[in-house]
Amino acid sequence: MSRLSAIESDVLDVIPVGSGQKIAIRDVGQLVGIDERTIYEVINNLRKKGVPVCAKRSGESRGYFIAQTESERAEGLAAYKSQVQDMTKLITQIEAADLDKWQLAVK
Repeated sequence: MSRLSAIESDVLDVIPVGSGQKIAIRDVGQLVGIDERTIYEVINNLRKKGVPVCAKRSGESRGYFIAQTESERAEGLAAYKSQVQDMTKLITQIEAADLDKWQLAVK
């Protein structure tokens, strides 16, 4: 694994290991003192460096965690996989739209 920058190390230090406890992005920001956009970038950098940072994006216990098991990894990937499916459907719909006659279809 590549060496971590100071900010990557700070963010990693506040993300819980295991899905039993998760941390919301706003809480990461408050603890580390950075904005949400930067946190997203840092988390993506950590993932690129091999850290299995996952997120639960819906329900009551939302937040980031570091996966320890395949089950936790699957939990953390579920929302991303669903989003990919939704985006694939959207791409198909836009590609299938008639560029010349779409206005007739909605009248």
